[in-house]
Amino acid sequence: MEVDGKLFIHQNSYIDKVCNLYSKFKFPISSLPIPKGQVLSKLDSPCTKQEVEEMSNLPHRNLLGSLAFIAGRTRPDIVYAVNLLSQFQSNPGIKHWQSLLKLLGYLQSTRNYKLDLSKVNNLNLKCYSDSDFAADRDDRVSIGKLAKENIVLKVVDLKRKLEDIKLEVQDNLKRRYVDFIPQYLKLDKLIEDIDDVTSEYESLRSQVEKEIRPQMVSSVVEFEDVIEDLKKVKELKTAVSDMISLHQLLEDAKKTLSKGGYLNSVRCLLELEKVVGKVDPNYKKNIAAISTLISEFIVAREDAIYQLETLWRQEITIISSSKNGKKTLSIKFNKTTTEGECKEILLALRLLKQLKPMLKEFGKKFLNEVCEMLLSRTVKLELSDKAPELYIYIVNEHSPEPSQIFDLLKTIFKFLHDEFFHFPVTSPEEEFSQSAMNEFGSVISEEFSELIIEKCLKMAIPKQSKQLETFHKEIHAAEEFCRFLQELEFISCSGSNLQNFIYSVDTLPANKMAQDLLSRARSLMKKSLHKTVSVGYESPTNAAALKNGLNEMVNTQNGLSAATFLFPKCQISESVKDLISLLLVVKEEAKNIGPAHAFKLYYVARNICELYCCVVPTYHKKEIESIPQQTAIFHNNCMFLAHQLYTLGSLYQSDFQTEISMTFVDLVPEVKKLGTEAFLAQMRHQKHQLLQLLQEQQAFGSNILDDGAVSTAEKSIRQCLYQLQLLKNVWAEILPVEVYFKSIGTLLNTCLEEIILRISSMEDIAAEAAGQLDSSFVILINQSPDFFKVPAIDKTDSIHFYVRNWFKFQELQLILSASMREIVDRWASGKGPLAAHFKAAEVKHLIRALFQNTERRAAALAKIK
Repeated sequence: MEVDGKLFIHQNSYIDKVCNLYSKFKFPISSLPIPKGQVLSKLDSPCTKQEVEEMSNLPHRNLLGSLAFIAGRTRPDIVYAVNLLSQFQSNPGIKHWQSLLKLLGYLQSTRNYKLDLSKVNNLNLKCYSDSDFAADRDDRVSIGKLAKENIVLKVVDLKRKLEDIKLEVQDNLKRRYVDFIPQYLKLDKLIEDIDDVTSEYESLRSQVEKEIRPQMVSSVVEFEDVIEDLKKVKELKTAVSDMISLHQLLEDAKKTLSKGGYLNSVRCLLELEKVVGKVDPNYKKNIAAISTLISEFIVAREDAIYQLETLWRQEITIISSSKNGKKTLSIKFNKTTTEGECKEILLALRLLKQLKPMLKEFGKKFLNEVCEMLLSRTVKLELSDKAPELYIYIVNEHSPEPSQIFDLLKTIFKFLHDEFFHFPVTSPEEEFSQSAMNEFGSVISEEFSELIIEKCLKMAIPKQSKQLETFHKEIHAAEEFCRFLQELEFISCSGSNLQNFIYSVDTLPANKMAQDLLSRARSLMKKSLHKTVSVGYESPTNAAALKNGLNEMVNTQNGLSAATFLFPKCQISESVKDLISLLLVVKEEAKNIGPAHAFKLYYVARNICELYCCVVPTYHKKEIESIPQQTAIFHNNCMFLAHQLYTLGSLYQSDFQTEISMTFVDLVPEVKKLGTEAFLAQMRHQKHQLLQLLQEQQAFGSNILDDGAVSTAEKSIRQCLYQLQLLKNVWAEILPVEVYFKSIGTLLNTCLEEIILRISSMEDIAAEAAGQLDSSFVILINQSPDFFKVPAIDKTDSIHFYVRNWFKFQELQLILSASMREIVDRWASGKGPLAAHFKAAEVKHLIRALFQNTERRAAALAKIK
């Protein structure tokens, strides 16, 4: 470009384009291409993966290329900065990017810089380089370089081109000057004319300001006053018009109401209400006449409502009275108005939005008195011959069947419909017509349905399958009653609560049965455990019977007798036997109710068994834990229930003939576990008591040297025997024989094991004390077999099967009364009966405790090995 005879070259538009392209990075404006003293290094390059990813999203190379393009053509002042930043373009960091943005900011602030290509008189070139020769912080080398080229030749060439351009510019200027002179002279004349017009305008403006402007201001003020007066007149006219309308409508409403024209009066009042709604609120406050008219309107409206409500209450009444000590109800229509007046009253109440409140008031009385009486007592209906009045008499206090209730309600609803509720409550102009019965239903149908469901249909749901047929008849009667109410328009066809209940009634009997069965089961589980009955198969006691059983086992294919899987004879609670009977009742109910709900009752039976596992151990916890008799009964209950559950599933399966497995076997382990754990806990408690009796009085110390210690030991033994005798008294007749023998044998073995342990660990036993201990042990040996003799069977000869240490205890008793020679003989070099139960060390210890240290004892000890 050429300016004032000088030639310049620049890239302003390109710089603007680059700045706009990167404006989103908000680069700062800078006065230097690169800040003084700033040092850039490769240490500023990204090191982490996150930094590399962050720099990969920035257009570093694109911006650097654009700046290099500008520097190489028109902006040598940024060459150094571009050269420096180019060294890091392989792996630029945030600091390098920020320096690049500052350089772009410098370009924007100096975008009007140009290269002057005019004639150069003195060409003095100055070259610079970094003085420290180590500006590169990475390689410690100089980064300044001087590009050498033949500048003189280029300058001469530029001078020649400039001379040619100057000559051409001079010629153009001369031609333009010749054309410009005539136009300039014309402009001088035009300027003079403009000055004259301007002076005339100024004089005219001053005259307007002095004379006309004050007049205009006064005129505007007067005009605004006129507008305000017109507004007030218009508002006054509107107010007067409203007052006239209000007064006229109010008079019409009062006049028609006094003549009995209730509908027209209400329409006038509704129109009056619309007018009142349009009246300006300021008029209502500030104009007394309007506020008075509005007050009269409110009074007139309330008066109309009062008269209509009075007529309604006179027209239909529910009267309660007492006859012969029994309550009597009557629904009476007084017929004080004509049919047309009745229609007007209904429509007027609806327009005033008072029909639903009146129907709700009547409906509440209808539900609370009429319906409650029909649902809770047996009644008789009687229609009066003299007046439209229906009497309701109580026959007895028993609740009637649902079908009877529905027949009575049909009669009452038909009476209401025929006498009054068939009248329309809509005007002929309305698109959809509605009757009073329809409005009545919209108000109370939901409460009426709930009342019928709760106090009629739900009460009729059977608890047993044999009542299903009767229940289905009642449901059919309920369906007919719903259709009757639909015909009267009391309920809609879309479905009320009563209809929905009837449609879902198929599941109700099964639900009711399930609830009743679970309730009965819970009641049985809460009964006392001590009321018992005898159940099970009694094992053979005589030899002939046992021989027959063995022969039977031999003759069968699997080697089992017929009694193998029979439950042993014992005592169980009556409640458990009743519970088993209840499970069979559930099976029969499931069979009779039909396949659709049979599985539900099957799961009810399973739930009863699971409920037993939760309720009984919790409800009877104290008795089961503290009373041995209750523990034994509970154990038998669980075992008997588990035994029955093994085969109960097959009974269900055979009745339903289904491919789906019906079993209770999976519940057996849990039931057995309950009984077993409870009985084992009682056994541990009894063991603890027996051990306490043997330990608390220190009957068996480390030495027994006097009669006092022996008598204490004998006392503790007798107490143990007494405790075992008490357990026999409560367990022998309750538990199965084998369970009893094993239980009492285990407890007796605990006593013997403790005594053996104590005696074997004594250091010194006097001879006289040994003899007395022998006498005490004889008592124990003589009385213990009685525990294994019960009315059903005598197993005194088999005591060693149940008491593991029985023979060992007998050997200990023999040791206490034997001589050293007898002991050695019973040892028999480790082959005698004593060696079968005692170790050599134990026998030696007993010999040392019983006998003094002599050569004979040493010889005897030498033989025990």
